[in-house]
Amino acid sequence: MAFARPNPEGRWRVGVTVSRRLRGAVRRNRVRRRLREAARRRLLQPAAATRPDEGGGYDVVLIGRPAAGDLPQAALDEDAARIRRRLTRVPT
Repeated sequence: MAFARPNPEGRWRVGVTVSRRLRGAVRRNRVRRRLREAARRRLLQPAAATRPDEGGGYDVVLIGRPAAGDLPQAALDEDAARIRRRLTRVPT
């Protein structure tokens, strides 16, 4: 799950939070690290962030739910890429 809002700085920023329903600090921290890695790979791409058709940047908050602990990294990466595509979609 994610929330996003345009920011006036024109750059992308990402925050990560994980639900305490993920029992155990080790598990929560693992999910947090995996979400940050997915954001680094897919949301904070420097080449894509400089495209002129994207407009500005966004503040994005990724929320780790209990199901995120069982997903493979590729699925988290694809979810982050889907968020990026939805935010940068050019209106027709």
